[in-house]
Amino acid sequence: DIKREFRFNVLFPASELSSDEELLGEKVLVQGVIDCLYETEDGETVLVDYKTDRVNEKNYRSYLTEHYKNQLTYYKKACEMMLDRKISRVLLYSVPLAKCVELTYTENTETQKRRNK
Repeated sequence: DIKREFRFNVLFPASELSSDEELLGEKVLVQGVIDCLYETEDGETVLVDYKTDRVNEKNYRSYLTEHYKNQLTYYKKACEMMLDRKISRVLLYSVPLAKCVELTYTENTETQKRRNK
């Protein structure tokens, strides 16, 4: 099953997006469009986001990771909430370079990054 241009609107607890104490208990609407979401033969769910940035081939991995990891973290979480299953892999695909970068996550890293914002 492949989903393309999958639009979503999800309410996140504000505490997952900000460490601002005034927002405790509040919800924040996160909207986006998932470029591609598919399930592998092994039952893994993969999220792919296409990027058209013109980047240097030498530093494209670090550039894409630095610029888009936060966005894809929220997309991953939104998909997991909507689908009620884990996203196994998150990939950033550089269209100009025709190269892919896989983002890595651990639960502690995701939680820690959201709280440090």
